[in-house]
Amino acid sequence: MRFEGTLNSWYGERGHGLLQPEQGGEALFVHVSAFPMDGQAPQEGERLSFEVVSRSDGSKQAVRLQRLSPYKVPPQLRAARTSSRPRPIGRRRRITPLMWMVMGVMVLGLSATLWSPSGSAMAKQRATAVNR
Repeated sequence: MRFEGTLNSWYGERGHGLLQPEQGGEALFVHVSAFPMDGQAPQEGERLSFEVVSRSDGSKQAVRLQRLSPYKVPPQLRAARTSSRPRPIGRRRRITPLMWMVMGVMVLGLSATLWSPSGSAMAKQRATAVNR
């Protein structure tokens, strides 16, 4: 069931705040992850629609928030969103020049080990030992 309320306090550096339901009752905890990902920061006094869930400690929390008076922030003014989401699967990583150099040194080292002059001398010794 959805409820409506007002964001009373917001602690941006901590990423959480308190939301006061219009129906009355105690203020509810709300985390930044409950807000829609529209690039707009939560503002004190903002009207919101939300659902309520019980937390493990018995207190209640507001989740799945929706802004009741949507304000579209222009893309130029939106803050860059920093998140810990994984990179999309279809996106390829760019190989830097440093990575090319490291791979080249590894290939040269491997080839020097396999085709070194001492390696061919050892192969000759083995061949003569087998023929005897």
